[in-house]
Amino acid sequence: MLPGLRVWRLRRRLMRLAAPAALAGLLLTGCGGGSSSPPPASPSVALSNPASGSNVVTLSIHQLESNTATITANTPYVAVKVCDASGNCQTLPDVMVDTGSAGLRLFANKVALPLPGIPSGNGMLAACAQFASGYAWGSMHLATVQIGGEVTTSPIPIQFMNDPSLPAAPSTCAAQGIDFAARFAPVANGIAGIGNFIHDCGAGCAAATPAANRPAMYYRCTGGDCTETSAELSQQGTNPISAFAVDNNGSMLNLPAVPTPGGAASASGTLVFGIGTQPNNALPAGAEIFPIAQDAYISGRIDGVAGRGFIDSGSNGYFLDLDPGVTRCTPNAASSWYCPGSPVALTVQLNGASSAQTLVIGNAQAMFDTQFTALPALGGTAAVAHFADLGLPFFYGRPIATGLEGKLTSAPYGYWAF
Repeated sequence: MLPGLRVWRLRRRLMRLAAPAALAGLLLTGCGGGSSSPPPASPSVALSNPASGSNVVTLSIHQLESNTATITANTPYVAVKVCDASGNCQTLPDVMVDTGSAGLRLFANKVALPLPGIPSGNGMLAACAQFASGYAWGSMHLATVQIGGEVTTSPIPIQFMNDPSLPAAPSTCAAQGIDFAARFAPVANGIAGIGNFIHDCGAGCAAATPAANRPAMYYRCTGGDCTETSAELSQQGTNPISAFAVDNNGSMLNLPAVPTPGGAASASGTLVFGIGTQPNNALPAGAEIFPIAQDAYISGRIDGVAGRGFIDSGSNGYFLDLDPGVTRCTPNAASSWYCPGSPVALTVQLNGASSAQTLVIGNAQAMFDTQFTALPALGGTAAVAHFADLGLPFFYGRPIATGLEGKLTSAPYGYWAF
């Protein structure tokens, strides 16, 4: 495989995280959903018989106490522990689980532990994580990472987003768009990228790739100057699951069914590491495997219209190309959210699936008015024609496995299974 093709594939997966994820805490106010008041009384929903074990961690959909300005809807949180080489550790709550990117990215102001930086030539390594709606600029560090009972066998590279010790993002980084990390800071303490890929860029960012073909993703910072550079795989943002001693071939995210279309005040489920490695992480009976292509997407049809897309816990809604069939929210005619007069049921037929799945799109304004955080019918427009982002609502009541690349012969680039 050509390095240039690989980096484009991986960058597409990383880049598409931010646009939907940012909506979780930043655009709900645009439809009248922002409030510092607590949501009205409503029963939270939870799994009736959750898995247990050292490879299981509780996953929660809730409102952040620290965020009094916006509603953080459909955002899955876990606690993540980072440790230095001497065994000093810090646990950070409310880190968003993203099955569509690779690498742990924490906000620098949330990390009190002085984790060592990663050298690059005569300076230190920094990263410009390139998302669909902008960039996340920050320094690279080494940490042993623990999620639940699973621990990386050695320190892995992680990013400190918005690190004040760095100079401002270089122009080649800022050219990617807005400062996404600054906008995302109220939503979570970080992003745990546990998607299909092991590294956030791959061979395309390594020294073997000509500089002209590398993305503006890694930088060497010396003093107040940061210049583009290469980063070997051992220096790149790394999917923590790939570095676990066991249960390192993927994960299974399990959330309960949530009343549709109204939703619930909150929800809790489990994130289980490993697929078929222990009795508690076997694929459900009848589950089908959907290999992703080299470009990181799968193909299918929504209500008979062919397209491509992905499944992603880091997106807080269904983002679909449905115009003009489903009404957008008003008064802003350009609103990216859907507000149909009554719920709209859609069929999704993935290529190779034995049966279709049903999605329900509800009125976003009505859902935001409840101030609930678990919204199973939240949907918005996709920026690309014939494209579908099946975000967190797709996970409610539907356990979904995310398989890592290189772990299954029939799915060399990784897969989803449900």
